Amino acid sequence: MTKKQHPNGRALILCFAVLVLTMLAVGLWFLRSPFPRLEVGGFRITEEEYLRAMYQARSDVLSDHAAVSHSLTDWSAETPLGDPRRLTMERALEILTEAYAVDTLAVERGYLSAAGYEAMKRDMELINEKRQEALDSGAVITGFPSFTMDDYISYRSSSLRLQFCTDPDNPEYPVTPEELRQRYEADRDSLYRQPDSMELAFLVIDGADGELEQALEALREKTLETADLAAALEAFPGLKPYYQEISVDPGNYGVYARSHSDVLVWANELQPGEISRIFRQDDRLCLIQCLARTEHEYAPLEEVQSIVEQSIRESRYDALIAERMEQMEVHGDLEKLYRFTAEKLP
Repeated sequence: MTKKQHPNGRALILCFAVLVLTMLAVGLWFLRSPFPRLEVGGFRITEEEYLRAMYQARSDVLSDHAAVSHSLTDWSAETPLGDPRRLTMERALEILTEAYAVDTLAVERGYLSAAGYEAMKRDMELINEKRQEALDSGAVITGFPSFTMDDYISYRSSSLRLQFCTDPDNPEYPVTPEELRQRYEADRDSLYRQPDSMELAFLVIDGADGELEQALEALREKTLETADLAAALEAFPGLKPYYQEISVDPGNYGVYARSHSDVLVWANELQPGEISRIFRQDDRLCLIQCLARTEHEYAPLEEVQSIVEQSIRESRYDALIAERMEQMEVHGDLEKLYRFTAEKLP
């Protein structure tokens, strides 16, 4: 005969099981590093905000390692650049500091009503609502129909920078003639050198087989004898469909840089009358003759004045942001923050 279990016994077993599960849950909670209190420039940073900066920082750290040809697969191991987890934490704090430097400057100059992550989320929601209303009414809008947070952060940062640099009421806006001249001369070689004008004759063959490659080699030899690619081509009728001539000058260089970028690169050092070697890129072959070249030095200051002025204002903006970042203090238990960061990384 089976004994019936006393009701009080079942209750005790149930209570014991609940107690064990509760203790396990509490133990697991204590094992997990909670997000510590963190302040940047006097602003309280939430876990959500830090994680967003941290994942952006993770991408930056990966890029930094790729730049030194190091494949970052083990985040717990020291690398040539240091501890990747600590590097990620430090970069995340830098991202947050820069964001609040931008926000506080924008509030001071009247471009924002409030600084901070929550204010930014409210602004994004408001913009998304207005865009949706415009779409519902049949209006045409430019850009994203609706911003994600990542898209909006990038858009907001660029927008605030542009507002600052185009605001004539800013004391940083005026540029003196001497500043203009100095910046132009400093950047002239790297930014304002005009491309040469060139007359080019060339053949480009995509998907070339062995027979076409041999014919192109023979055409090059014939051109070296005659010094005239077009004339030499008369002996190679099968190559005529691949022949082109273009005239490149500073005014249309951008167009040809998109349609014939590889040809312009390969022709860069050719002098008038000179025949190139046969260039190969995968199954693409190219032979070029430079028919004429006119060298240009620099775009005159008068033509690029507005660009130079904008460059000066952007430099001033960057300097202001950097100065604010130096002044902003980070408060919090950084060792706890490091453990929290380490747990979130692979």
